[in-house]
Amino acid sequence: MANRLTLRQNIESLELTSSGLVAFRDAVAKMQALSADDNRSWMFLAGYHGFPQFQCWHGGRIGLNQQALTYDLFLPWHRAYLITMEHTLRDQNAAAALPWWDWTSSGSHRVGVPLAYSTRRIGKTPNPLINGPVPEVRSGRVPGLPPSPARKTTRAPGDPEDLPTADQVNSVLALTDFVDFSQQLQDIHDQVHGWTGGRNGDMGTIVFAGFDPIFFAHHCMIDRIWYLWQLRHGVQNVPPDYMNKPLAPFPLTVGDVLDIHRLGYEYAQASSSHD
Repeated sequence: MANRLTLRQNIESLELTSSGLVAFRDAVAKMQALSADDNRSWMFLAGYHGFPQFQCWHGGRIGLNQQALTYDLFLPWHRAYLITMEHTLRDQNAAAALPWWDWTSSGSHRVGVPLAYSTRRIGKTPNPLINGPVPEVRSGRVPGLPPSPARKTTRAPGDPEDLPTADQVNSVLALTDFVDFSQQLQDIHDQVHGWTGGRNGDMGTIVFAGFDPIFFAHHCMIDRIWYLWQLRHGVQNVPPDYMNKPLAPFPLTVGDVLDIHRLGYEYAQASSSHD
């Protein structure tokens, strides 16, 4: 058990100039300034998810032997990913912590993307949460992926009223089977990715979604929903054969990531109806 838990805050509860958000932006900016081949950089960490490493667990992942796998590590894999990103951020600024985006809130259903991720400048400083750097895609690097220059991520969010609702979240929280819960939560997860990316935005594609800073706020919300589900149905409530499954490329197994307190973090409470 960690001596001190990192508190992940609801992004809507943080003022743009609050110390927690200032520290988070500082860490993100420092990571974004590093080159893609530096394993502390934004591009390197974002590259775990899609291009160029394609390590992400999502849906019915196909193994290296091209056989469909009988288990789905979507939730534990992304929990391992988030804690790795958070530790890397804290290497840049010890006060940094990942926030979560409650896309079911009345604020999100009014304005859509939170102000922390849509305000272009904070004072005279560019906001690093607006977009993230994407490395060059060289010809032939990935079959079927056209070459493209180094660039910044883009978004094309939809109508805020189309974001998932608290009722949808409450519905999945009532499920008692982990696999059923995970699969139905992934449907909500996909809805937010598509909404944020829009027609051509990066959040709408597995290949580049991880480069957009809002990806991690979205996945913290997904991780928080799993945590709320665990509070109702048990921390160890996963199929027994999942426990020792590795969460590559992270040096963790499913059993290692079930208890968020042992991982060293906690979620701040909120007033939303699914708490």
